Parts: sequence; structure tokens; C-alpha cells
Amino acid sequence: MKKIAIVVSFIFILLSMTGCWDQTDLNKKRIINGISFDIDEQNPENIQGAVRELNIQGSGGGQFDLSDELIEADGVTTSRINTELINKVSGDMDISKAFLVLVGEELAEAEGVTSLFEPIVRSRQGYLTSKVAITKGKANEILALQESKSPVAFSILNLFENAEKRTHIPKANTFTLWNEIVDKEKDAMIPYVQKSDLDHVELLGTALFKDDYYTGQMLSVDQTSLVLFMQGKLEDVRVMQILNDNDKKDELFSVTVEKVKQKSDLTVDKSSGNVQLTIKVDLYGRIESLAGSPKKVTNQELDKKASIYLTEHAKEVTEIIKEAQSDILAIQKQLNSKYPDFLKKNEWEKVYREIEITPEINMHIQSSSNLK
Repeated sequence: MKKIAIVVSFIFILLSMTGCWDQTDLNKKRIINGISFDIDEQNPENIQGAVRELNIQGSGGGQFDLSDELIEADGVTTSRINTELINKVSGDMDISKAFLVLVGEELAEAEGVTSLFEPIVRSRQGYLTSKVAITKGKANEILALQESKSPVAFSILNLFENAEKRTHIPKANTFTLWNEIVDKEKDAMIPYVQKSDLDHVELLGTALFKDDYYTGQMLSVDQTSLVLFMQGKLEDVRVMQILNDNDKKDELFSVTVEKVKQKSDLTVDKSSGNVQLTIKVDLYGRIESLAGSPKKVTNQELDKKASIYLTEHAKEVTEIIKEAQSDILAIQKQLNSKYPDFLKKNEWEKVYREIEITPEINMHIQSSSNLK
């Protein structure tokens, strides 16, 4: 409730300012926390939409009563759903101002997401920094969750904010995802969440996209971090666990990554037409923990173990994205830039299936505390 009070106070100040571009009486305003889209089970040609919104009513003496409601509607398009929702509530409501957009995996895989985002992106008053997630199962089931009787959207937004800082998921919003999808020079990774057995929201990793369609394949949180490293991205710090390669998968040690350097080299063999992409990543950090009994170990020994482990798992990631035909590494863009005539003579999908991607991740432990 504290977060709700802060948000309402902030909006009250904005709406009270002289000359505000969107001035509306507060008791007539409906604040949209989140919106969900799913395939309508009763009519698969329709989209089932739902909004989680705050109903603000004046109770006199400068006091306001708040209620958090879930409202559902069906329609062929997002615009139609918006109209249906407006007709079901009193007050001023606009789904383009949602803080969070949840899309069920079945809808994202069958119909894509461009048509869902378009009314939000094109709206002059749309909230372009809203977060987007693909849900395992129905999106409206997650939107309907009660998170300590506060809007579930705020809990998910906090979850994403922390995950972005720790390089668990890419830093993205409606606007950046729309540009990736429309430009068609790089495919998108969108956070992938599910409802846990305890009725909380759990981050599973990222859903892999080809154009505006969910491929049905996803990357775990650790795999997503490796992709971000291969893209040369590190938001703050990232703790990586280095595990034993056995059935128990017990931890050998963990490393806090504080800096990343990335260099890639794309080449095309003129005689065979084979495409090769080499990605070299240097990670710099310190030991977070070392499992087992204390013993003398050198940084060089730990560097080698971590480098082998991370490189092998990066190779697994490249096989997954190739199988999904998801160009999240922007290889097509690099080809068009370095070899502008190549894709005029070769089909991109065939090229991508046969491309050789070689990742090399080198760990450089610069601090190991009391270890020698």
C-alpha cells in the first residue's frame, strides 16, 4: 500500500500542475497498472484482454479510497479490447498507459506481438517505457495474482528492475522492443515469467523471438547473461556460479563479474560461402565464494576452470538460438554492413542455420580476498 500511496501522490501533483498536458480530475482517473493478452479459449479468433487498474474515489476531506480491480474483455484487436474495457468502467481509462504488458506464450507464438504493441507505441499519450513479458501459460492468471494485496504489476516491475541491474535479462521496454521488431536487423529477447506454486511471479529467463513471433524456445537466466556478455553488455555486476560437470551440479566457486570486454569477427569464405562468427569475451571480476574446505589455489587455476565452463555453456547457447532461428546477436546486420551483396544472393534463413558461431569466454579474476 505504501507504493500505491507514493504513485497516487505523484500523479496527484502532476495533475494539479497548471497547464498539465493530461489534466483530469483525480477521482475520474483510472490508473492502469498492467494489461494482459491471451488467446480466447472460447473463440480462438479473438484476443482475451484484461487490465489491473486502480479506482480512485474521493471520500471527502481531501481523502481518497483506493480499490485494485481486474477487468476483462474480448476483441479481435487491441483497439477493440480498449473500447470494450472503457465501456465496462466509469472514469477515464487508456490501456496505452499501462506500466506492464503481459502476453501469453500461446498468443505470442501463434499471432505475434506487433499488433498488440502498435496502439501503445503510436498513441501520442502512450507509456513507451512500459515493460513487456511473455508468460508461461495464461497471462491473465499472473495479472490476477494478489501480491500482499498490492498491484502485481509493481512486484513484477521491481523484479525486472533488479534482474536488469544484475544482467539477468536485457534492459528493454515497449519502445526498444518495437524498434527491434520493426527494424528486422536483430531479434528480441523478452523476459519470460511464470506463476509459481506459491502464487508468486517467477522469472524463468527470456523468450526467444524471430521477427515478432515467439519461437517457443527460451533461455534460462544464466544463458541470457552469457548472451548479454557476448553482446558486450553488463549493467552493474553479475555473480556467475561455476559448477562441477556431474549429475549433482555442485558449485565449485562463484565469481562477481565487474567488467566485460567483447570483440567479434565476422568472415565469409568467398569460395564456399561459409559464414563464421567468432566472439571473444573477456570478463573481469573477483571471487565471491569458494566451495569446500579452504585450500591454496591460484587465480590462474580458477581463471582456467571458469573460462572452460563458461565457454562450453556459451556454445550450448549458440546452438539454441540457431535452432530457434532467433538472430539476437544481430548477425544479419553485421553481414549487411560488412558484405552488403552477400544476402542478395543467399537466403538468410539457410545462412543462419549453417553459420558457425564460435564463442570464447575468458575469465580474469583480479581479486580473491584471502586466497593465495
